[in-house]
Amino acid sequence: MNLSLDLTEEEIAMLERYAVKNNISTAEFVKNTILERIKDERDMEVYETAMKTYSRNPRGYTHSSVMRELGLVK
Repeated sequence: MNLSLDLTEEEIAMLERYAVKNNISTAEFVKNTILERIKDERDMEVYETAMKTYSRNPRGYTHSSVMRELGLVK
């Protein structure tokens, strides 16, 4: 898939400087940045869902109680 971006000369120069500094192509940098943003947003959705679930039943577990429950300590 090809992707076209409408960037100013200043934005292009900034991308190119970053890519050179980090020894990657501008295409690789843009691709990695987009994918990372998507993953970050998915992580935030998972976090928000977990926090809503926890707020409905705020039960926590200590390390010791989990170890006992799993039969790893007496």
